[in-house]
Amino acid sequence: MREKQPSAGGDAAQLQILLATYNSSRFLREQMDSILTQDCRNFEILIRDGGSTDDTLGIIGEYQRKHPDIIQFLGSGPASALENFSALLAASTAPLIMFSDHDDVWKPDKVRITLEKYRELEAEYGAATPILVFTDSEVVDDELNPISPSMLRYQNINMHELTLNRLIVQNVPSGNTILVNKALLDLALPVPSAAVMHDHWLTLVAATMGKIGFLDVPTVSYRQHTDNVYGAFRYTLPAFLRKLKLGREKIRARFQQNIDQAVEFGVRYAGSLGKRDSEMLGALKTFQSRGFWGRRRILWKYGIRKSGLWRNIGMYLFQ
Repeated sequence: MREKQPSAGGDAAQLQILLATYNSSRFLREQMDSILTQDCRNFEILIRDGGSTDDTLGIIGEYQRKHPDIIQFLGSGPASALENFSALLAASTAPLIMFSDHDDVWKPDKVRITLEKYRELEAEYGAATPILVFTDSEVVDDELNPISPSMLRYQNINMHELTLNRLIVQNVPSGNTILVNKALLDLALPVPSAAVMHDHWLTLVAATMGKIGFLDVPTVSYRQHTDNVYGAFRYTLPAFLRKLKLGREKIRARFQQNIDQAVEFGVRYAGSLGKRDSEMLGALKTFQSRGFWGRRRILWKYGIRKSGLWRNIGMYLFQ
């Protein structure tokens, strides 16, 4: 299998799509086909595999032989989703980057309309401004049967709550819908090992030191199935009760990932944050060492909350 193929015609690609795979043979062909049939085709696809044991590498080789001018393969080796995307980001060279999961299907105009939204922001703020654009998704089942036309509304997530005190405990933009520019990557990379995920880290940087644009259109068919790293679900009372069965320790451990990421963020960008954000991130360093009421005072004082009543009840109850 080829690795690190040059761009078509020797010109550097203006957009690279970063695709992380792992045991992806069930859905990968549909995803690749949906990218390769976009109505805007001026891009490269960078693929890295996380150590698949199924036929994923064979499928990648098949597509690379058909499209050697578009597809670069960066190799395969054991890696988490975060590590896989971080490696792809480190290898990327284009001024604009999009991310692709291995099991979605893209709408035919996803690249074009996301780029159009980015150009609007670039015209207003300049290419030197860190910019992130994200869109909505539709939720489908394994066979692409519709579950919801809006993933954000299905999950009761407010797409406009993009301040740091909200984002540290709940990411809003999904990585499979976002586009970021080089100015943001230059500021955000490398993604630290303490990050929850690459998209969450990039969102924190864009929210505090750049601009975020939202396009209220579903550009992706998001497959909801048992192998999702992070699935889509409606956070209602039944979901709250199901989460309760995990036990407090598991719930707190997951929340601690958000805290660890926030603390790392505060350390790296200590000189670039406003007074209140710096104070909030400093308080979070001692979050788990504080008593029951001390932790809740931090959440209340800095307006740290999530979208939806039951999520906030859960956060106040379990942390």
